Amino acid sequence: MKHTLLALAAAVCLTVPAKAEMITLASTVPNNGINKVMVDTLTEELGERLPDASLDIFLDGTLGGERELIDLVRIGETQIHMGVIHASEYFPNLDATLVPYLFPDYETVEAFLASETGDKIKAALEEKGNAKFLGTYYQGARWATANKPFTTLDELKGLKIRMPEIPLWIEIWSGLGAVTTPMPSPEVFSALQTGVIDAQENMISNIYGRRIYEVQKYLVGTRHQQSYVTVMANLDFWNGLSGDEQEALQAAVDAATAAATEAAEAENERIIGLIKDAGVEVVEPAPEFREKAMPVIEKAAKGVLDEGIYEAAVEVIEAQSSNDTAK
Repeated sequence: MKHTLLALAAAVCLTVPAKAEMITLASTVPNNGINKVMVDTLTEELGERLPDASLDIFLDGTLGGERELIDLVRIGETQIHMGVIHASEYFPNLDATLVPYLFPDYETVEAFLASETGDKIKAALEEKGNAKFLGTYYQGARWATANKPFTTLDELKGLKIRMPEIPLWIEIWSGLGAVTTPMPSPEVFSALQTGVIDAQENMISNIYGRRIYEVQKYLVGTRHQQSYVTVMANLDFWNGLSGDEQEALQAAVDAATAAATEAAEAENERIIGLIKDAGVEVVEPAPEFREKAMPVIEKAAKGVLDEGIYEAAVEVIEAQSSNDTAK
Protein backbone atom coordinates (compact mmCIF):
# COMPACT_ATOMS: atom_id res chain seq x y z
CA MET A 1 0.00 0.00 0.00
CA LYS A 2 2.75 2.40 0.98
CA HIS A 3 4.69 1.80 -2.25
CA THR A 4 1.51 2.36 -4.25
CA LEU A 5 0.98 5.71 -2.56
CA LEU A 6 4.57 6.73 -3.23
CA ALA A 7 4.21 5.84 -6.88
CA LEU A 8 0.96 7.79 -7.11
CA ALA A 9 2.56 10.82 -5.48
CA ALA A 10 5.55 10.62 -7.80
CA ALA A 11 3.22 10.57 -10.78
CA VAL A 12 1.35 13.71 -9.74
CA CYS A 13 4.13 15.96 -8.42
CA LEU A 14 7.51 17.34 -9.35
CA THR A 15 10.42 17.80 -6.96
CA VAL A 16 11.77 21.29 -7.57
CA PRO A 17 15.35 21.61 -6.33
CA ALA A 18 16.18 25.12 -7.48
CA LYS A 19 13.14 27.11 -8.56
CA ALA A 20 9.52 26.78 -7.48
CA GLU A 21 7.42 25.80 -10.52
CA MET A 22 5.11 23.05 -9.23
CA ILE A 23 4.46 22.82 -5.50
CA THR A 24 2.44 19.84 -4.34
CA LEU A 25 0.50 20.19 -1.08
CA ALA A 26 -1.04 17.11 0.55
CA SER A 27 -3.11 16.72 3.69
CA THR A 28 -5.84 14.62 5.26
CA VAL A 29 -7.87 17.72 6.21
CA PRO A 30 -11.18 18.20 4.37
CA ASN A 31 -11.53 21.02 1.89
CA ASN A 32 -14.06 23.01 3.86
CA GLY A 33 -14.39 25.53 6.67
CA ILE A 34 -11.14 26.77 8.17
CA ASN A 35 -9.03 24.49 5.99
CA LYS A 36 -10.58 25.97 2.84
CA VAL A 37 -9.75 29.47 4.07
CA MET A 38 -6.16 28.33 4.58
CA VAL A 39 -5.76 26.72 1.15
CA ASP A 40 -7.62 29.41 -0.78
CA THR A 41 -5.56 32.17 0.83
CA LEU A 42 -2.32 30.29 0.25
CA THR A 43 -3.21 29.81 -3.42
CA GLU A 44 -4.01 33.50 -3.82
CA GLU A 45 -0.91 34.68 -1.98
CA LEU A 46 1.41 32.37 -3.92
CA GLY A 47 -0.15 33.59 -7.16
CA GLU A 48 0.89 37.12 -6.24
CA ARG A 49 4.26 36.39 -4.64
CA LEU A 50 5.48 33.51 -6.83
CA PRO A 51 3.61 33.93 -10.14
CA ASP A 52 5.78 31.30 -11.85
CA ALA A 53 4.75 28.66 -9.33
CA SER A 54 1.55 26.62 -9.29
CA LEU A 55 0.05 24.80 -6.33
CA ASP A 56 -1.15 21.23 -6.83
CA ILE A 57 -3.49 20.41 -3.93
CA PHE A 58 -4.51 16.98 -2.60
CA LEU A 59 -6.78 17.12 0.47
CA ASP A 60 -9.11 14.64 2.20
CA GLY A 61 -6.34 12.02 2.34
CA THR A 62 -6.26 11.60 -1.45
CA LEU A 63 -2.61 10.52 -1.28
CA GLY A 64 -2.97 8.45 1.89
CA GLY A 65 -3.34 8.68 5.64
CA GLU A 66 -1.44 10.97 7.95
CA ARG A 67 1.55 8.64 8.39
CA GLU A 68 1.86 8.09 4.66
CA LEU A 69 1.77 11.84 4.06
CA ILE A 70 4.53 12.69 6.52
CA ASP A 71 6.59 10.03 4.78
CA LEU A 72 5.88 11.60 1.40
CA VAL A 73 6.99 15.06 2.50
CA ARG A 74 10.01 13.58 4.30
CA ILE A 75 11.34 11.92 1.14
CA GLY A 76 10.41 14.86 -1.08
CA GLU A 77 7.62 13.30 -3.12
CA THR A 78 5.41 16.18 -1.96
CA GLN A 79 6.64 19.66 -1.13
CA ILE A 80 4.18 20.89 1.50
CA HIS A 81 2.25 18.98 4.15
CA MET A 82 -0.41 20.18 6.58
CA GLY A 83 -0.78 17.74 9.45
CA VAL A 84 -1.14 16.94 13.12
CA ILE A 85 0.57 13.64 14.02
CA HIS A 86 4.21 14.50 13.24
CA ALA A 87 4.76 15.62 16.85
CA SER A 88 3.77 12.25 18.29
CA GLU A 89 5.93 10.57 15.64
CA TYR A 90 9.06 12.70 15.89
CA PHE A 91 9.20 14.60 19.19
CA PRO A 92 6.52 13.66 21.77
CA ASN A 93 9.14 14.30 24.46
CA LEU A 94 9.24 18.00 23.54
CA ASP A 95 5.71 18.95 22.57
CA ALA A 96 3.83 20.07 25.66
CA THR A 97 0.93 21.20 23.45
CA LEU A 98 -0.09 17.52 23.34
CA VAL A 99 -0.95 17.70 27.08
CA PRO A 100 -4.70 18.11 27.76
CA TYR A 101 -5.77 21.10 29.89
CA LEU A 102 -2.28 22.62 29.99
CA PHE A 103 -2.70 25.40 27.41
CA PRO A 104 -5.77 27.60 28.05
CA ASP A 105 -5.88 29.12 24.55
CA TYR A 106 -4.17 29.20 21.17
CA GLU A 107 -2.19 32.35 21.99
CA THR A 108 -0.25 30.42 24.64
CA VAL A 109 0.36 27.61 22.13
CA GLU A 110 1.81 30.13 19.68
CA ALA A 111 4.00 31.61 22.41
CA PHE A 112 5.30 28.15 23.31
CA LEU A 113 6.12 27.35 19.68
CA ALA A 114 7.98 30.66 19.45
CA SER A 115 10.00 29.91 22.60
CA GLU A 116 13.37 28.19 23.06
CA THR A 117 11.55 24.86 23.35
CA GLY A 118 9.77 25.65 20.09
CA ASP A 119 13.18 26.07 18.46
CA LYS A 120 14.07 22.55 19.66
CA ILE A 121 10.82 21.24 18.17
CA LYS A 122 11.59 22.83 14.80
CA ALA A 123 15.12 21.41 14.87
CA ALA A 124 13.76 17.93 15.66
CA LEU A 125 11.31 18.22 12.75
CA GLU A 126 14.18 19.00 10.41
CA GLU A 127 16.40 16.22 11.76
CA LYS A 128 13.82 13.44 12.04
CA GLY A 129 11.22 14.49 9.50
CA ASN A 130 13.41 16.25 6.91
CA ALA A 131 10.86 19.06 7.00
CA LYS A 132 10.96 22.81 7.52
CA PHE A 133 8.44 24.27 9.97
CA LEU A 134 6.49 27.04 8.19
CA GLY A 135 3.72 27.80 10.66
CA THR A 136 0.48 26.69 12.26
CA TYR A 137 -3.19 27.60 12.06
CA TYR A 138 -5.87 27.18 14.69
CA GLN A 139 -8.79 24.81 14.34
CA GLY A 140 -10.41 25.36 17.71
CA ALA A 141 -10.57 23.83 21.17
CA ARG A 142 -11.67 20.26 21.81
CA TRP A 143 -14.92 19.93 23.75
CA ALA A 144 -16.69 16.98 25.33
CA THR A 145 -20.21 15.71 24.73
CA ALA A 146 -22.16 13.56 27.16
CA ASN A 147 -25.57 12.21 28.05
CA LYS A 148 -25.25 13.59 31.55
CA PRO A 149 -23.58 16.92 32.31
CA PHE A 150 -20.35 17.17 34.26
CA THR A 151 -19.03 20.42 35.66
CA THR A 152 -16.80 19.08 38.45
CA LEU A 153 -14.36 16.19 38.80
CA ASP A 154 -16.81 14.45 41.13
CA GLU A 155 -19.41 14.49 38.36
CA LEU A 156 -16.84 13.15 35.88
CA LYS A 157 -16.08 10.06 37.99
CA GLY A 158 -17.38 6.87 36.47
CA LEU A 159 -18.38 8.50 33.18
CA LYS A 160 -17.64 6.14 30.28
CA ILE A 161 -15.87 8.32 27.74
CA ARG A 162 -14.31 7.44 24.40
CA MET A 163 -10.70 8.49 23.91
CA PRO A 164 -8.49 8.44 20.84
CA GLU A 165 -5.75 5.84 21.18
CA ILE A 166 -3.29 8.32 22.70
CA PRO A 167 -1.72 6.94 25.90
CA LEU A 168 -1.16 10.35 27.53
CA TRP A 169 -4.78 11.39 27.02
CA ILE A 170 -6.05 8.07 28.35
CA GLU A 171 -3.81 8.34 31.42
CA ILE A 172 -4.98 11.86 32.23
CA TRP A 173 -8.71 11.32 31.76
CA SER A 174 -8.51 8.04 33.69
CA GLY A 175 -6.60 9.83 36.44
CA LEU A 176 -9.38 12.40 36.62
CA GLY A 177 -11.90 9.64 37.35
CA ALA A 178 -13.44 8.88 33.97
CA VAL A 179 -13.71 5.34 32.60
CA THR A 180 -11.82 5.68 29.34
CA THR A 181 -12.54 3.53 26.31
CA PRO A 182 -10.08 3.74 23.39
CA MET A 183 -12.02 3.46 20.15
CA PRO A 184 -11.56 4.32 16.45
CA SER A 185 -13.58 7.39 15.43
CA PRO A 186 -15.88 5.53 12.95
CA GLU A 187 -17.26 3.46 15.85
CA VAL A 188 -18.10 6.35 18.16
CA PHE A 189 -21.59 7.23 16.87
CA SER A 190 -22.98 3.70 17.24
CA ALA A 191 -21.26 3.23 20.63
CA LEU A 192 -22.99 6.37 21.92
CA GLN A 193 -26.27 5.35 20.34
CA THR A 194 -26.23 1.92 22.04
CA GLY A 195 -24.93 3.15 25.40
CA VAL A 196 -21.56 1.40 25.22
CA ILE A 197 -20.10 4.80 26.13
CA ASP A 198 -21.68 7.86 27.75
CA ALA A 199 -19.46 10.56 26.32
CA GLN A 200 -16.69 11.51 23.90
CA GLU A 201 -14.40 14.45 23.18
CA ASN A 202 -13.53 16.06 19.88
CA MET A 203 -13.17 19.22 17.86
CA ILE A 204 -16.42 21.14 17.43
CA SER A 205 -16.28 20.62 13.66
CA ASN A 206 -16.09 16.84 14.12
CA ILE A 207 -18.88 16.82 16.70
CA TYR A 208 -21.10 18.47 14.12
CA GLY A 209 -19.73 16.84 10.97
CA ARG A 210 -20.01 13.32 12.41
CA ARG A 211 -23.51 14.07 13.81
CA ILE A 212 -22.43 13.24 17.36
CA TYR A 213 -24.94 15.81 18.60
CA GLU A 214 -27.76 13.53 17.44
CA VAL A 215 -26.94 10.97 20.17
CA GLN A 216 -25.78 13.30 22.99
CA LYS A 217 -27.69 15.65 25.28
CA TYR A 218 -24.91 17.95 26.47
CA LEU A 219 -22.00 19.85 24.96
CA VAL A 220 -19.44 20.44 27.70
CA GLY A 221 -17.04 23.37 27.32
CA THR A 222 -13.95 21.61 28.62
CA ARG A 223 -11.74 23.24 25.94
CA HIS A 224 -9.11 20.81 27.14
CA GLN A 225 -6.99 20.81 23.99
CA GLN A 226 -6.10 23.56 21.53
CA SER A 227 -6.22 21.87 18.13
CA TYR A 228 -4.05 23.25 15.36
CA VAL A 229 -2.51 22.17 12.07
CA THR A 230 1.20 22.49 11.31
CA VAL A 231 2.34 23.53 7.84
CA MET A 232 5.73 22.18 6.78
CA ALA A 233 7.85 21.90 3.64
CA ASN A 234 10.26 19.21 2.52
CA LEU A 235 13.65 20.44 3.71
CA ASP A 236 15.49 19.65 0.45
CA PHE A 237 12.85 21.52 -1.52
CA TRP A 238 13.10 24.47 0.87
CA ASN A 239 16.90 24.57 0.74
CA GLY A 240 16.77 24.44 -3.05
CA LEU A 241 14.77 27.67 -3.26
CA SER A 242 16.50 31.00 -3.61
CA GLY A 243 16.38 33.41 -0.69
CA ASP A 244 13.71 35.48 -2.42
CA GLU A 245 11.60 32.38 -3.11
CA GLN A 246 11.89 31.25 0.51
CA GLU A 247 10.81 34.68 1.68
CA ALA A 248 7.86 34.69 -0.73
CA LEU A 249 6.70 31.20 0.27
CA GLN A 250 7.02 31.98 3.98
CA ALA A 251 5.08 35.23 3.57
CA ALA A 252 2.32 33.38 1.70
CA VAL A 253 2.06 30.76 4.45
CA ASP A 254 2.06 33.47 7.13
CA ALA A 255 -0.84 35.25 5.43
CA ALA A 256 -2.78 32.01 4.94
CA THR A 257 -2.34 30.73 8.50
CA ALA A 258 -3.32 34.14 9.88
CA ALA A 259 -6.49 34.17 7.77
CA ALA A 260 -7.42 30.62 8.82
CA THR A 261 -6.78 31.31 12.50
CA GLU A 262 -8.90 34.47 12.33
CA ALA A 263 -11.72 32.48 10.75
CA ALA A 264 -11.53 29.72 13.37
CA GLU A 265 -13.31 31.52 16.20
CA ALA A 266 -16.27 32.60 14.08
CA GLU A 267 -16.53 29.16 12.43
CA ASN A 268 -16.56 27.34 15.76
CA GLU A 269 -19.14 29.73 17.23
CA ARG A 270 -21.31 29.16 14.16
CA ILE A 271 -21.13 25.40 14.60
CA ILE A 272 -21.85 25.61 18.34
CA GLY A 273 -24.97 27.57 17.42
CA LEU A 274 -26.06 24.82 15.04
CA ILE A 275 -25.52 22.16 17.71
CA LYS A 276 -27.56 24.19 20.23
CA ASP A 277 -30.30 24.63 17.64
CA ALA A 278 -30.44 20.84 17.36
CA GLY A 279 -31.47 20.69 21.03
CA VAL A 280 -28.15 20.06 22.73
CA GLU A 281 -27.57 21.97 25.98
CA VAL A 282 -24.23 23.71 26.49
CA VAL A 283 -22.73 23.49 30.00
CA GLU A 284 -19.51 25.01 31.34
CA PRO A 285 -17.21 23.27 33.85
CA ALA A 286 -16.70 25.01 37.18
CA PRO A 287 -13.33 26.85 37.56
CA GLU A 288 -12.29 24.25 40.13
CA PHE A 289 -12.40 21.54 37.44
CA ARG A 290 -9.12 22.61 35.82
CA GLU A 291 -7.55 23.65 39.13
CA LYS A 292 -8.13 20.25 40.74
CA ALA A 293 -7.08 18.44 37.56
CA MET A 294 -3.63 20.05 37.35
CA PRO A 295 -1.77 17.66 39.75
CA VAL A 296 -2.88 14.67 37.64
CA ILE A 297 -1.97 16.51 34.45
CA GLU A 298 1.46 17.56 35.72
CA LYS A 299 2.37 14.03 36.84
CA ALA A 300 1.31 12.46 33.53
CA ALA A 301 3.02 15.16 31.46
CA LYS A 302 6.32 14.86 33.28
CA GLY A 303 6.22 11.14 32.61
CA VAL A 304 6.46 11.68 28.84
CA LEU A 305 8.16 15.05 28.41
CA ASP A 306 11.90 15.67 28.70
CA GLU A 307 13.09 17.16 31.96
CA GLY A 308 12.27 20.85 32.15
CA ILE A 309 9.82 20.96 29.23
CA TYR A 310 6.70 21.02 31.41
CA GLU A 311 8.17 23.82 33.51
CA ALA A 312 9.14 25.73 30.36
CA ALA A 313 5.57 25.45 29.08
CA VAL A 314 4.12 26.68 32.38
CA GLU A 315 6.53 29.62 32.34
CA VAL A 316 5.40 30.60 28.83
CA ILE A 317 1.72 30.27 29.79
CA GLU A 318 2.14 32.40 32.92
CA ALA A 319 4.10 35.05 31.01
CA GLN A 320 1.42 35.19 28.31
CA SER A 321 -1.26 35.49 30.98
CA SER A 322 0.61 38.37 32.61
CA ASN A 323 0.95 40.12 29.24
CA ASP A 324 -2.78 39.74 28.57
CA THR A 325 -3.62 41.12 32.02
CA ALA A 326 -1.34 44.12 31.48
CA LYS A 327 -3.00 45.05 28.18
